[in-house]
Amino acid sequence: MARQPLKGRGRIKRLMRQLPDAVRGEIVVELNVTGRQMRNAVLAKTPRRPGGGSLAAGIRMKVLPASLRLQIGLIGNKREREGLFYGRIQDLGRKAQIVTVNRYKRGGRAADMATPRGWNGQNMVFKASKFTTTYQMRVRAMPGKHFITGRQPELRKTLRANLQGIFGRAIKTAAGGGIE
Repeated sequence: MARQPLKGRGRIKRLMRQLPDAVRGEIVVELNVTGRQMRNAVLAKTPRRPGGGSLAAGIRMKVLPASLRLQIGLIGNKREREGLFYGRIQDLGRKAQIVTVNRYKRGGRAADMATPRGWNGQNMVFKASKFTTTYQMRVRAMPGKHFITGRQPELRKTLRANLQGIFGRAIKTAAGGGIE
């Protein structure tokens, strides 16, 4: 999902970089407070399987003070997100399709089943049919649950109102000559 380019985005980013440290600090605090509320709202919508809540445990919040951005979702390094690939599928959904599956057969010598390495160290695919079974599998469509990408209108209104107060105070102070 590509984002639409915003007109004047560069000017807004430049303006945000020129904000005084006191105002930036207030904005970061407000993003942290509202971000925790948004994360709790996302966690409440997160689907849970009866045996585990690893998807809910993978939902994190991060405030980037340099760019004054708030990120909520399945974020972190690759190792932290390793078992959570299905979270994106559950959030955005999937279309019905027919996929080709290669299943490795059990048995045989361990040396024959070892994965051969290519000259660049990457795994090579077995070409011999005695090691694999290939079949077609139908995957049903699944509508997205939008627990991460869904809109949070009430929380966005709260954040907007609080940020308007911060910017209003900053502009009044700047107009009075208090901020250098």
